[in-house]
Amino acid sequence: MFYTSGGTKLFTETMGDGQEIILLHPTPVSHAFWLPVAEMLAQRYRAIMPDLRGHGQSETGEGPITVEKLGADIERLMNELCMGKALFAGCSIGGYTLYELWRRMPQRITALAFCCSKPQADADANRAKRQEWIDGIRMRGTGDFFELMLNSLIGPTARNRFPQKIGEAREMMQAMHPEAVIAMQQGLAARPDSVATAKTIRVPACVVAAAEDGGSTVEDMKLLAETIRNGGYGAEFHVLRDAGHYAPWEQSETVGPILRKFFDSVVG
Repeated sequence: MFYTSGGTKLFTETMGDGQEIILLHPTPVSHAFWLPVAEMLAQRYRAIMPDLRGHGQSETGEGPITVEKLGADIERLMNELCMGKALFAGCSIGGYTLYELWRRMPQRITALAFCCSKPQADADANRAKRQEWIDGIRMRGTGDFFELMLNSLIGPTARNRFPQKIGEAREMMQAMHPEAVIAMQQGLAARPDSVATAKTIRVPACVVAAAEDGGSTVEDMKLLAETIRNGGYGAEFHVLRDAGHYAPWEQSETVGPILRKFFDSVVG
């Protein structure tokens, strides 16, 4: 299904029937990131997997791809599908978008699952690194950047045990045009700090960390769970010892049941 948000044509795929779960993928891949987990969830739920703008089959639009734009896109998708409320799960930028959705429309959120998506904004060193990547993409294209992402976002355990996943991830990445990669890196550098937002979360939450993730560390994700709990609401906390930043895709056989059990506990 295609729909339009802010003049930009966007794509989403749906699987299963039941209460809606919206699954938001990381960059620079596509909704296919979630397919193995969605197959498990679709036994009871309606799994909705959008391609975030600039990714997969979705257009980029104008300017940086900010979390504010991504949040507006998901709100528009819910309106298009006549959805009042939904369950949500997000990984990396998908999780950063969940913070924005909580700021934007908390009344439409039933539960939140954060996978490898720390609440802190970029440090200055991270912003400088993103600018280096942008400059390199403008000069040489996306090839070097994608190879760097394959090595840094997929944990070493998955690279060693399942080398075919490298090719699968590369194929998803190559669907992303250079201007979209640049727009996404600009948006990531500009994303707001969401620690204060996490303190206000008042729905059931599930936090999944990965020990091989250098971007959103176990300590970062533990902080998120503790922050939500300190705000007065419960938050599950899970650590995958042999997964990286793409944990739900690297270990769908582990993350899928975690999310299914969590959402089942919410829905009853």
